[in-house]
Parts: sequence; structure tokens; C-alpha cells
Amino acid sequence: MQKVAIFQHADGEWIGSMRHWFADKPFQLTTYRLDQNVQLPAVTDFDWLIVMGGPMSTYDETNYAWLIAEKQLIREAIDAEKTVLGICLGCQLIASAMGAKVYANTQQEIGWFSVNKIDPEITWMPDDLTTLSWHGDCVELPENTRCFANSMITPCQGFYYGKRIWALQFHLEVEPGTVEAFLALEKHPLPDTEFVQKEMVLMDNIDPLKRSRQAMFALLDVLHQESDTTR
Repeated sequence: MQKVAIFQHADGEWIGSMRHWFADKPFQLTTYRLDQNVQLPAVTDFDWLIVMGGPMSTYDETNYAWLIAEKQLIREAIDAEKTVLGICLGCQLIASAMGAKVYANTQQEIGWFSVNKIDPEITWMPDDLTTLSWHGDCVELPENTRCFANSMITPCQGFYYGKRIWALQFHLEVEPGTVEAFLALEKHPLPDTEFVQKEMVLMDNIDPLKRSRQAMFALLDVLHQESDTTR
């Protein structure tokens, strides 16, 4: 039985469709609500670490002091060769924990946009995937990592380090209800800009939901195979 620690930072930003992948496999999942100041686990308490999204920025340690300890533990997990997966804010936290800069993009990217695979060695992701982006920050590439995808306004939509550390700016975990949950976290109406879609467009998502789930499960299959071979 492998132990999975899930770092959650806001209501509605849990593991989404991933819960169905884990349901019939020998994993024990434990969720830690960082925004509720729960005590973090020790790095020896888990085999996998999944770091989810949230409305805060990784560099906003003044308002979210728990980010400091979280990034330290992510770094420990990477050094201990745990399986680590970060989504959106989780991607940015991994980058920051590895010493890379996280910075505000010129505009937000919110909607079902094309994410392009730029690394031909990646097998779990199609060359062009329409999936949900919901972020305003970008990451610089940490040392010794490889960027595997980009989009029109996000130079690095994801990177990986070795075979067990994956960071995705986009939300492959999306399922019915995800968009509504993300909208509920917005403190202000969505801006009327080029790369922010209207709510009606955001809700029209049956096909991209299916394709995102397929890619999410394919990535988890890769991680599962790798974790089994190195245990």
C-alpha cells in the first residue's frame, strides 16, 4: 500500500478525476488543507506527493506564511526521490522549491486553450491538447528540468525532473463541477481580455473534459509504473 499526501489550498481544488484512477489501486490517500494551517506530514510519511492549485501566488508568503514550510517539504520530497505531481499552483510551488523564479504573466490565461507538446519523448500526452488553464503566473525552468509543453502566452506549461517529478500549469484533473468550483474562488468578475473566456464558453466542455481525463490517467499510469519499478 503506497501512501499519497495531497496538499490542498482551497475549497474545490482537490484531485478531481484522479480520485477515480486511485479508487481501484493499492493507495492510501490523505489530504492536508494547507490553507487551514494543518500540520504537515514528515517526508517519510508518504510515497507520493500531489500538490494542487489555489488562488494564491507561490511568492505571497506575507499573506500565506505556510507557503514557506510547504516549499521546504516539497524540496525534501524531491531530494528523497518521492513521486511528486504538481498542478497549477502546485507546478509553481515545485518550481520555486527547486530555486526557479515564479512571476506574473502579462495577462491571465483562463479557459479551454490549446496546450502544445514540445518534447517528443513524452508518450502520455497528445501533441495538441485542449484543456483548462486557470492561472496568471508563469515559471522559469528549474535547473536540470525539461519543459514539455507551452501555449500561446505561457512559455512553459509544464516541466519534469527525472521520471518521477512532474509539474503541470494546466488542469488535467478537471471533471464536471470543476469550472463552477474555480469560478466560486474568484474574488472579482473575470476580466474581459483575449485569453479569458466567457463563462458560457467555460461551461461548454464535454469533449475537453474527456480528453483531459484520458491524459491525466495516462500520466498517472506512467508514474505508477515508475514508482513500482524503483521501490
